[in-house]
Amino acid sequence: MDYKEILEEKYNRSAWITMLRDIFRQNVVFFATPAPVAVNSDVANQAYYLGKITLTDNQQIAIYEVQLTQHIQIERNKATLRNLLVKEWRNSGFAGAFMLCYRSDESVLRFSYVSENYRFDENQQYKKFATDTKRYTYLLGEGRACRTANERFVQLRDSSQTLDDVTKAFSVEVLTKQFYNELFDWYSWAVSDESGVYFPNNVNTETDDRENIETKVIRLITRIMFVWFIKQKDLVPSKLFDVEFLKGVLKDFNPQDAANGNYYNAILQNLFFATLNRAIVDEDGNKRRFASLKGHRDIKNLYRYAEMFSISEQEVIDMFSSVPFLNGGLFECLDKTKRIDGVEVAYNYDGFSRNDKRFANGRYRNRAFIPNNLFFDPQRGLFSILGRYNFTIEENTPDDQQVALDPELLGKVFENLLGAYNPETRETARNQSGSFYTPREIVNFMVDESLIYYLGDNETVRSVFEDDFEPREDEADKYKEITRRLKAIKVLDPACGSGAFPMGMLNRIVDILQKLNAEDDIYQLKLHVIENCIYGSDIQSIAAQITKLRFFISLICDCDKDPSKPNFGMPTLPNLETKFVSSDSLVKIKKVNMHNLFEDPCIEETKNKLKEIRHEHFNAKTASRKSSLRKEDDRLRLLLAQLLKGSEVKLADAIQLAKWNPYDQNEVSPFFDPEWMFGVKDGFDIVIGNPPYVQLQNNGGALAQKYEEQEYKTFARTGDEYCLFYERGWQLLKDGGHLCFITSNKWMRAGYGEKTRAFFAKNTNPILLIDFAGVKIFESATVDTNILLFGKEKNQKKTICAVTNKENKDSVKKLSNFVQQQHTVNAFASSDSWVILSPIEQSIKQKIEAVGVPLKDWDIQINYGIKTGCNEAFIITTDKRNEILANCKDEAERKRTEELIRPILRGRDIKRYGYNWANLYLIATFPARHYDIEQYPAVKSYLLSYAEDYLRKNGCEKVADNYLADYCKQKLSQTGKFIVINGKEVIICNKKEKARKKTSNKWFETQDSISYWEDFDKPKVVYMEIQTNNPKEGYPFPCFSFDYKGCIALNTAYIMCSDKIDIRYILGVLNSKMGNFLVKLYVTQLQERQFRMLAQYVNKFPIPNPSKDQLTQVASLVTTEMKNPSMVLEQKIDLIDLIVYDLFHLDKQERKFIEHIDFQ
Repeated sequence: MDYKEILEEKYNRSAWITMLRDIFRQNVVFFATPAPVAVNSDVANQAYYLGKITLTDNQQIAIYEVQLTQHIQIERNKATLRNLLVKEWRNSGFAGAFMLCYRSDESVLRFSYVSENYRFDENQQYKKFATDTKRYTYLLGEGRACRTANERFVQLRDSSQTLDDVTKAFSVEVLTKQFYNELFDWYSWAVSDESGVYFPNNVNTETDDRENIETKVIRLITRIMFVWFIKQKDLVPSKLFDVEFLKGVLKDFNPQDAANGNYYNAILQNLFFATLNRAIVDEDGNKRRFASLKGHRDIKNLYRYAEMFSISEQEVIDMFSSVPFLNGGLFECLDKTKRIDGVEVAYNYDGFSRNDKRFANGRYRNRAFIPNNLFFDPQRGLFSILGRYNFTIEENTPDDQQVALDPELLGKVFENLLGAYNPETRETARNQSGSFYTPREIVNFMVDESLIYYLGDNETVRSVFEDDFEPREDEADKYKEITRRLKAIKVLDPACGSGAFPMGMLNRIVDILQKLNAEDDIYQLKLHVIENCIYGSDIQSIAAQITKLRFFISLICDCDKDPSKPNFGMPTLPNLETKFVSSDSLVKIKKVNMHNLFEDPCIEETKNKLKEIRHEHFNAKTASRKSSLRKEDDRLRLLLAQLLKGSEVKLADAIQLAKWNPYDQNEVSPFFDPEWMFGVKDGFDIVIGNPPYVQLQNNGGALAQKYEEQEYKTFARTGDEYCLFYERGWQLLKDGGHLCFITSNKWMRAGYGEKTRAFFAKNTNPILLIDFAGVKIFESATVDTNILLFGKEKNQKKTICAVTNKENKDSVKKLSNFVQQQHTVNAFASSDSWVILSPIEQSIKQKIEAVGVPLKDWDIQINYGIKTGCNEAFIITTDKRNEILANCKDEAERKRTEELIRPILRGRDIKRYGYNWANLYLIATFPARHYDIEQYPAVKSYLLSYAEDYLRKNGCEKVADNYLADYCKQKLSQTGKFIVINGKEVIICNKKEKARKKTSNKWFETQDSISYWEDFDKPKVVYMEIQTNNPKEGYPFPCFSFDYKGCIALNTAYIMCSDKIDIRYILGVLNSKMGNFLVKLYVTQLQERQFRMLAQYVNKFPIPNPSKDQLTQVASLVTTEMKNPSMVLEQKIDLIDLIVYDLFHLDKQERKFIEHIDFQ
């Protein structure tokens, strides 16, 4: 049965019953006479219970038909519609309901699936976990693209038809991924040389027309997506995308043409720059028209390309006449003139030009070119892709989702597209910069908690944030105060990306204000909040532009087109250039003294003028007015910079201040100063966001060098950029303000995070800390994350903490409930590792730290295993060792060589108390021992021939036959250079062969100096660097071994030895059940069940001081275990546990907890 016809027509009960019977067959029952159901008369005229579905997992779904009242505002009554008939189906024992909602006066059907919260439990059973309802809706009917619904219903028909299958049929996430994959394929095509797309850039340069092509294609997608969204409001006529219509208005229009781009130039550029960006009739009475004066510089908001049309200029103007003027800067043509060395040079970034001159290669000098087939190819074309999906102009919420592409999609799509290129390396830029799109549930939680603590965390405030909030008359004064404070709030996202947090803030603030003042005009509320409350910065200019785009869509969704009113009743969008800026948020302008920038009266007067200019520009509606205001802005900035020079800021910084132009969409400011950029001088109430996670030492330490001079207290060359954002965010806060970030959780335990932890403990009040240990939050990132909310106030040492793991990973969808039910309170007051502990864990920690002495104070040396730089040469088998010894010329050389070649242990060889040696040896030519290779001719001969088999295997017989010694010596040389044989670089498997990294060591020596080489001969503890407490890995955890045979350890392991303490006692404590808890307290968790046992962490383990008898007893038990490991000896290991418990003074309850501890 073809469902498409039913889905694309006006609602018909009989047809839908037929379709649902075809989908669910014997599992669905419809009643001969539908039963009327009582329903809220403000919402619906009538409702009927049509039937029920019994799924294969025995869950049942009710089916209702609801005729909505004509006055109900669908998008303003989401909660009402979501909860409509809930008591009816819930009290009847149903797991959910299908609701066929329609109005008699429209042809659109809202087919909703309403259910309670279900998810998989630890046994992978799909169960109900909350009573909150969720609504998923398809908008179907006449004029609606129904491809997704049709495909999903077919899949549902062919599925096993469980409740999970029904939920999947309404999944927005699957839809978004599907759309992104198609859009990314188009983007990859558009930026490839194959597409033929180009933009002029410098009009005098023939070779630069594909520079920054990725950014320009993303900007193009941004504009088209915006148009596609507003097309849902009938603000742009669909005929502009209709091939048959276009054939009648464009000359020689061929939608499949790869050599002609007349559609982009004549239709889209005119739509963007001369229609959406120009008033129908401006303040001076000027109408939309074609550019006509020859020999004059183009005015960038007039129509052009009349020669491409088969209709008259007036008919072209009429064709666009139903499109309102939207303003806002998104469609402002970016072509401009720069003065370089006194000469004006045109830079046509958009290429909207009447000039049709071409270079010798045939490309336009001044005009952009995008071939028609990129838009109209039946499968790959952009419009073909967009036409396959439904779009909704309202942003979905976690509890109410239309199965369509909403504006938040823009954030997800563009974060991924931004991550798909790097202007320098052509590799992933935004993901390389550690930037990832934050899921909606996380954004909502962080926004809510930040606002609640800003308003004052009390019962009244929290009640306002509840879905079922009902105002109380006796709290009216409190509501007025909440309203006042919300309208006065200042919020900053210093790494705003595509605007997830700014949009989350806007939606939530307006939502609360509407709850408290239902009569307020939502458009005016949004306008006020956007102009006065929310600010953002991002180091990528295109990201800031996408944020603005989402704000524009948010404003438009609250407006309806009215042909009887000027500009069709559409208010012009504000200009957001001074709300969201492109800048490096971590670089601040250094003040000469601690006063404000604007203390001098002349400075203050100029500043106020600038503030007024920007307020006027925010609301400016004509190109001429914007131009004059920008010129005045430029003049005032130069004046301010002159006034500041030498008084409050350095000369170089004053020059930077003057050069910053907020209206240049292609430029990124090298600094960030909110007083200069936003006029915010007293700091922000809330700083919120998801700053980038990128190591400062990447790219040769370029970031470390850049930010070291900023003098951050949290700076560590081995650290991460997000640590600096924490401190920068703190600087940008008002006293008493709040910061809420989601970042990597490495700072909690990592060595580089010590300064960050100290900064938090000394300068902030950590209020809330949620550790997502082992739970993947970001789809494109493997890093473990946490949320930290702190106040810029005295540390109260009462941090509310929660930890998620794989058992409760779905808690992220209802974080507020999870934190309320599962939290503990921890006191973080130092730079020590921040570990979230339960009350009993806190008690144990206090005891062991009171009794124990950190391992670093036990006169114990912990050293890394050795790095050879070329394991295939220096690590050899027993057979190869014997071969080398056999090649020794005399007994003296043989004896020297035997001492040089030592048994080696790899991390994987190590077991608890012992090891499984793999019969491997190391040629231990440690640089610290200053060996003379000439005293070891057999070893030298081997090293100069070790790669023969490798070369022959990879087809390099010529090198193996004639240049083997030369190749091997170059390969082992510690120069970092590429290997050159007979004047040519050696390439194997498409990769250039390279020497070991550059050091001062000799070619035959190991990579590291190994000044502690004597420690390998001592009795020692050996342990793997990375361990897991997953029992499937086949070894007990933690896993520390003992060696007294002089084995060398590879760099996947550590060694621990001492000249003053019997190391066997330390080994016994580490391998005891208490060792498990010590790892949790002090070692960084890499990912689920994995721990990196770096020396800096292990050195913190508190070890109790034993009596002489206790030390001897533990050492004896350890020796027994090493000599004869067996199941019988488990009792002896238990004895070690008991001794360690006694040493730490643990009580019965604490011992029981340690016995059963498990953490992921």
